[in-house]
Amino acid sequence: MATEPQVDVTQIEQARRQVNRLAEEIAQLSEMELAPAEYYGEFLQRVMTAIMAPAGAVWVRTPQGNLQIQYQINMRQVGIDRHEKSRAMHDEMIRQATMRGQPALIPPQSSVGQAEGQGVAPGNPTDFVILLAPILYDKQLQGLVEIWQDPARGPDAQRGFLTFLIRMAALAAGYTRNHQLRTMVGQQQVWTQLETFSRQIHNSLNPTEVAYIIANEGRRLIEADRISVGLRYGKKAKVEAISGADVVEKRSNLVTLMRALFDAVLAWGEKLVFTGAKDDSLPPDVLTALDQYLAESNAKLLVVLPLKDDRETEGKRQSRSALLMEHFETNTTPEQALARLEVVGRHSASALYNAVEYKRIPMRFLWLPLAKVQEGLGGKTQAIIYAVSAGLVALIFAMIFVPYPLKMEANGRLLPTDRQWLFSTFDAQVKDIPAHLETSGLKVTKDEELIKMQSLSLRERLTGLYTDIRAAEAKISASGSAREGDANDQAGGSIVTARIERDAKLKELDQLIKTVHANSDPNNYGEFWIRSPMTGIILSSAFRENLINKSVKPSEPLIRVGRTDPVHPKLSDWEIELKIPQKHIGQILEAFNRMPAGRELDVDFVVKSKSVATFRGKLSRDKVALDAKVDRTENNEPEPVVLAKVRLTGSGIAKEEEIPPSLLLSDIEVHTRVRCGDRAMGYSLLYGVWEFFYEKVIFFF
Repeated sequence: MATEPQVDVTQIEQARRQVNRLAEEIAQLSEMELAPAEYYGEFLQRVMTAIMAPAGAVWVRTPQGNLQIQYQINMRQVGIDRHEKSRAMHDEMIRQATMRGQPALIPPQSSVGQAEGQGVAPGNPTDFVILLAPILYDKQLQGLVEIWQDPARGPDAQRGFLTFLIRMAALAAGYTRNHQLRTMVGQQQVWTQLETFSRQIHNSLNPTEVAYIIANEGRRLIEADRISVGLRYGKKAKVEAISGADVVEKRSNLVTLMRALFDAVLAWGEKLVFTGAKDDSLPPDVLTALDQYLAESNAKLLVVLPLKDDRETEGKRQSRSALLMEHFETNTTPEQALARLEVVGRHSASALYNAVEYKRIPMRFLWLPLAKVQEGLGGKTQAIIYAVSAGLVALIFAMIFVPYPLKMEANGRLLPTDRQWLFSTFDAQVKDIPAHLETSGLKVTKDEELIKMQSLSLRERLTGLYTDIRAAEAKISASGSAREGDANDQAGGSIVTARIERDAKLKELDQLIKTVHANSDPNNYGEFWIRSPMTGIILSSAFRENLINKSVKPSEPLIRVGRTDPVHPKLSDWEIELKIPQKHIGQILEAFNRMPAGRELDVDFVVKSKSVATFRGKLSRDKVALDAKVDRTENNEPEPVVLAKVRLTGSGIAKEEEIPPSLLLSDIEVHTRVRCGDRAMGYSLLYGVWEFFYEKVIFFF
């Protein structure tokens, strides 16, 4: 019995020495230049041996920021996949531990938090105690060490194991630091070779040539087995160059799958790294394209690096180019190859951007000579000064010597050529207008009764005539016994005088009735009709409500009638009545003076009812009035205008330039431009400015 404690102390001392030895071996491994997969395999075996753990795993962060298993031992034997939700529960625990970055001791069959949304609650679904220790470098999580331990060990032992695991994770962090330093050394070696490479890729602006230089020289610089360059034109990528290949066979299966991989990665916009193990967190399109390409390529290390120049400021746009690096043997550590690829990619991005931008310039054959001219003139500023000066001189010469049609604007209306205003013969009141005569455009016939008038002065005149006639007849009847043929008889002379007076009054009455269409009914003396002087249409609008019961004078116009057929109008029966502003009439008259006698001016016009079509008319000198009258502008301001008449058909007007008869509506507004011949371009375009300057400045002095 006295020897048993001595045996226990010896075993404990042996175990302590073994743990220290394993810790020293891990420290030595952390200083060695090993690949991560090799290092973490040796690391995990020694950690599990030191604390006699049944299973363990090392999780490392991928370049995309996700965690994936770098190395594991007996992970499936601990029961992670025992139930349907066990794996999800464990993965959620790892995810939250990554976010916290703190060591943890998680009892078996326990939960460590609440579920997020519809997800699974994080926890330990196994029958073992889980020990977690983060691998931290520069306060950034680089990975996790996960150990499954026998729950039969006491709490003090479990806490001791976690303390040991934290210390070992710190050694792993030292390996991460050393590994990144070695990566930086590899980058430094690449930088010493970059000068020649950079000069070569920037010596050309041909995208294909630049791509081949990057593929061939970049392969030697990175020490890769194959480098390929993809360029995006529009929405599709094109394999522009493959190292070691003089020509890219576009129809080959390898190139087709490579182009699909470029498309998927460029659409994703992130760097793709394949080191032999697939990352299930990749987008489905990228994962599918990668699987298909690896079946053809058999690469052990594959990296697709999208290249985006700093000048491409649109963050949502896809990169224009990408590099594909492949290693068929794992002689070089992936980190070192990736570091060199990053450096080469930064230089290649600007070279490819410049080449593609240069290729996109339209009409380079024209701009290159202009650039040489600009350089010959002494630079951009001098070239701009000369160009502006030349442009001004050319503009001045054009304004002076280039002929340009001078056009004068005027407004007018479409009206029948033969038209007439109707007036009252006497001071009268409008008594009635037939009900069917409501508005303009209605057809009327010659002598049709249009307006019924009632005049007191006409009634008095008719009454006086009838009274005079009856008085004369009374004289004739009173002297009926006298001899008419006896000139010396006084009674006979009275009869002759009375008859002459009666006949004169009857003639005057008949003439008055016929002239004013007066009513001969004694009960309606003073009524008369205003009749249409022609067969045509009424040109006045809304006249009925304006005239009923209105008292008018003989000088006041009532309605206007025009001669035309409303069903089948003829262009020869219509014309444009122009109102030429006084500021334009001088130019029009001068144009007539500069033309041979009898020539007409062309008139371009549009009608408001169809303002998208231009028609042609003719204006002759004898159709321009010799006086001006006051008209109202759109602002109701008085402005003198000169009336003129434009014909719509006949000599000098082509059929296709004539206004269609269907547009011949009375009083439709027309906007015209009278062509006054060719003048200097400057005067034709700026005659208003010149006249204003002459009137206000030159004439003032």
